[in-house]
Amino acid sequence: LDLSNMVASKIPTQPYTKHFIGGRGISVKMLYDEVGPTVSMFDPENKICFAPGVLTGTPAVGSSRVKVTALSAGGLLRNSGIGANVPNTIKLAGYDLIMAEGKAEKPTYVFINNDSIEFKDASHLWGKDVYETQQIIKNELGKDVEIICIGPGGENEVAFGSVHSDWSSAAGRCGFGGIMGSKKLKAIVVRGTGSIKIAKMEEFLKVAQEQREQFASREVDIIDMRRGGDRWLAYNGQHAGTWSRGNWEAYEGPLDWNNMEIGTMDELAEKYGAGPHVCGSCAISHFMLYDVPGVGKGAAKCKPTTNMTGTLWNNDWRAGFRFYNLLNCYGLDAMSAANIIAFLMELYDKGIITKKDTDGIAMERGNEEAIVAAIHKIGKQEGFGKLFKNGVVQGAKKIGKGAEEYAMAVKELELEPWEYRAGKAWALAVVTNSKENIDANNEYIYRWLEAPDEETKRKWEKEAEELYGHKEAAFPSSYEGPPSSVVYEEAAVAASDMVGMCKWLLPWYMTERYDVPAKLFSLATGVELSEEDLLFAAQRVITLERAFNVVRGVNRQTDTLPKRFFEEPVPTGPFKGDILDKKKFGEMLGKYYALRDYDDNGIPTKAAFDKYGLVSEWKTFEKMTSGIRSETTRVAVKKTK
Repeated sequence: LDLSNMVASKIPTQPYTKHFIGGRGISVKMLYDEVGPTVSMFDPENKICFAPGVLTGTPAVGSSRVKVTALSAGGLLRNSGIGANVPNTIKLAGYDLIMAEGKAEKPTYVFINNDSIEFKDASHLWGKDVYETQQIIKNELGKDVEIICIGPGGENEVAFGSVHSDWSSAAGRCGFGGIMGSKKLKAIVVRGTGSIKIAKMEEFLKVAQEQREQFASREVDIIDMRRGGDRWLAYNGQHAGTWSRGNWEAYEGPLDWNNMEIGTMDELAEKYGAGPHVCGSCAISHFMLYDVPGVGKGAAKCKPTTNMTGTLWNNDWRAGFRFYNLLNCYGLDAMSAANIIAFLMELYDKGIITKKDTDGIAMERGNEEAIVAAIHKIGKQEGFGKLFKNGVVQGAKKIGKGAEEYAMAVKELELEPWEYRAGKAWALAVVTNSKENIDANNEYIYRWLEAPDEETKRKWEKEAEELYGHKEAAFPSSYEGPPSSVVYEEAAVAASDMVGMCKWLLPWYMTERYDVPAKLFSLATGVELSEEDLLFAAQRVITLERAFNVVRGVNRQTDTLPKRFFEEPVPTGPFKGDILDKKKFGEMLGKYYALRDYDDNGIPTKAAFDKYGLVSEWKTFEKMTSGIRSETTRVAVKKTK
């Protein structure tokens, strides 16, 4: 979609599919080839890709996923995902990927009606929130269209603006809404009434049915996830110490989880739930729709439950839903926004800022009205909200007075509220992952919530050794296991994104993790692919992502966490006193680099490119990095030759 010239063109996917399969894989390859090293996030030359996976639109469980990828927050290649029904609809319209480039002269939305593509005036939609936008478009074009859109936050080019679809799904992280806003692209609207050809239909349907039956056999777990998944994350996670409070500062605070008006998502659902909501072909329906008097209608799940409670020192999830729903209306990432508000609360408590700096608003911990006011300021880009247009790091620089020390971000993307000082696997994953979040290592992260006996621990060690090659990988608090587990889990997540299956379902509800997706891929396409082949292709994509970001300044120096995690121990809870050891963290990072064939500075070597058949890509990388590749890289290249 060339927005500068209002022209749409179609190219075949086939040249990309052999090595990069689909979804995130094709997006990364296209961006690597087409986005130059001097392009920045909001430049018209930046390109944003919306890519369903290979299995999207089929009966495979959890396959309604579209991956959004672009040069994003911090000037790096990043990605995020959307569920709902728009991924299936894109495939039924006949497309494997939609790429938008350039910049429209005025607000525009694109209507993809099967083969027909129109650029339409969106001036009447500019300024509308994400729910209003979708309703107006459906009134204009029909209820059968599916929509990807942005709110005022994206229109104002906030670097953590989010992209939304339906009531419940959003590509929240990384600022893709801001990129759409910079292109004056309010929405992409799709009607798809076609079909998807399956190479071996009868066998495919049989395996897909077996997959569904496997989910059904876990009925108790699935019901628990539907009803209590958010309680598990927000409530139990706080008690277990896996979630941080506030800005990771040394302050116990007023939060009393045993004295909440509405302390869990279960209680909120019982009082205000309007029913479950499902993404396409999902078997779980993890979303719940809510209708809260005085707040409005919306949906919520998962990580934002702790962002809107523990991060903001708030002990009432009704208030938490108010914050989250308002952020959704503006189209702002809940995790980045909560991180910034917690940062302001700490600065206010320390006297670094006062009400004079925040337009007369007392940014006291847990103050409901102060939180709401801050969201409005950021979403509208008014007053002190303007400080954070480009995120917490840039905002801290503008504030000065030592505020930079309290900006909790990695490579200028605000951190999710995990307790990285206790979880060494999380610490490694967050500094190496292209999305900069804890997609990686999701097999074991929640085991902290249990107190295993010796027999269970031995069982976990055996499983970890079989899966990752290291028994210590069963325990996220170890420095020894994470290099191998993170390398594997990063590939597992990338594989999910390429085939278009939900990464949260596969590890927890599938006995054979990636064997089934590989089998379904083979039956759908007629191209034989094993589990090993799929994960190998995923590692190829990760190598190319790293190369893209190395050209833009990523290296060992940037692969780190804020110094607070190395200098201030966990202040309270089960992991009180835990801290990241800088030397051991560096050794862990070095082992990760070695497993990936990177040099000591975190730069992919020629051996890494050769391993994954990236011959032409190496030539491009070699040319662009001749001045930054380290001596160890040159030695590795010599040895390879």
